[in-house]
Amino acid sequence: MATRYPPGIGEDVAAPILYNPYQAAALEAQKLRFCLVCKKVGSMDAGMKFKCPTCATEHFSNLTAPRVFNRFGLFAGRRGGKTKIGGIMGRNESLIPKSLGWVMGPTFPVLRDSTMPTFLRLIPRAWVKNWSQDALELTLVNDAQIMFRSVDDPERARGQGPHWGWLDEAAQASERAWDVFRPSLSENAGVMLFSTTVLGYDWTYSRVELPALRDRKPGWWAARWRTIDNPIFMHNPVLRKEVEEARATMTPDFFAQEYLGERRNFTGAIYGDLVEKQVLRDDAAIKQLIPEWPKIDPSRPLLIGLDSGADHPFGATLAVVTPQGIVVVDEYLQRMAAYVKHLDGIGMAFARASNLAKATWAANKNEAQLRLEFGLRSIGVTPVESKHEIGIQRVQSWLLSRQLFFAYTCPKTIEQMKMYRYAQNIGTDGQKKAKEEVFKKDDELPDTVRYFLMAWPELPKAPGSLDAADAVRMAGFSDKTRQEIVEARERRQRKSSVDLQPDDARYPLGDFEMAEDVSYF
Repeated sequence: MATRYPPGIGEDVAAPILYNPYQAAALEAQKLRFCLVCKKVGSMDAGMKFKCPTCATEHFSNLTAPRVFNRFGLFAGRRGGKTKIGGIMGRNESLIPKSLGWVMGPTFPVLRDSTMPTFLRLIPRAWVKNWSQDALELTLVNDAQIMFRSVDDPERARGQGPHWGWLDEAAQASERAWDVFRPSLSENAGVMLFSTTVLGYDWTYSRVELPALRDRKPGWWAARWRTIDNPIFMHNPVLRKEVEEARATMTPDFFAQEYLGERRNFTGAIYGDLVEKQVLRDDAAIKQLIPEWPKIDPSRPLLIGLDSGADHPFGATLAVVTPQGIVVVDEYLQRMAAYVKHLDGIGMAFARASNLAKATWAANKNEAQLRLEFGLRSIGVTPVESKHEIGIQRVQSWLLSRQLFFAYTCPKTIEQMKMYRYAQNIGTDGQKKAKEEVFKKDDELPDTVRYFLMAWPELPKAPGSLDAADAVRMAGFSDKTRQEIVEARERRQRKSSVDLQPDDARYPLGDFEMAEDVSYF
């Protein structure tokens, strides 16, 4: 019986692979394995065979020589080569005899038009044993199998014992697709590849990027690169011109996402870029506000926000009040423990402050049990307003006035504040919901910030000068309009009526045609 071949098979096998340092690093990381016999790390050869270079033991399974990295995140701008390197890494995995791999797309059109053709073009024709067009399954001469699947319905990600998987354009897929597929890899200690252009702070940020790049979680590896880092764009002036034209015509945020591979919040972001501007990135920056850092003077007022819950982590943040503003300096985030255990954990996490008992502790006013149990340990917890819209306005006021800061020592708080967003506000019937709700995931630490600010009896000081954006807008007004704006702001600040004196040019009627509450901004 004649061998059946898929369309486009092997068309890119002879195409040269131009050097990209990020892609090269991914390929090297893919080959690393840990020998359980001699406890040393070695690298597989070009055929993905592993013979330990230290003890000479040959290994044929991840169970006797597990991968150093078995989770890979490949994040790049559009046309940056992420799908190409994902396909190459998948092809490498299929070199292992009798292995089973899944090549997945977020939708069938993406799978059909991009992911599957990219992979098939990289497979030499001589490797093919059989192709099933109906089942979209490829069998190689080494009896390795590759199945092509769409995960637009996440439940289709259930499989029997694959050795590896590749989810292309992962940000477009449902997070549940990964949750459903992940157990399938367990029995073989399988490898998972994620390649995608990011879509703001999508699920791949918390589930793939942060474990690999921030937390350095064992087994996780990731890289981010720009479209221009693709050698095809780097060395071709015509293509570089295309990128520069896109830079000039797109909004900065959209260009940053599509071409630079950066995460930007477009819709629903509550605090947006305000948080990034307030991050204190080193000890020197913190000492500008807290000179005794890393110690904290016992005389300084302290604020502690608490967010408890049985179905999500218990969160807490410690903030220091300074003349220049409030600085969040420490964080606590743990699951599944009794309140008293959390209180002990908070004490250890906030050990740099010696007067925690005198701090202002705050939590949702509905947390009666929390207040009771902390009270038994001589910690009084202030009940504060639970409505999101009120607390969010308070936080935004402090951020806009540039008087709320985040020390580098609380990275999870910074990340959650940046991701904090409103949930989808459109119902299944297409109508807008009456009340806008916050997206209830990874929101514990932003809630703690909201609570301690609601408990603090002061508001941020009014800014003494305009920021750059308002200064530009003010400059565009006439002298008369600028004067009217200044006077209107002063009246609102005084919260008093306007009594014109006889020597005022506008006495006795004033600017009758100008509404008192008109806002130019």
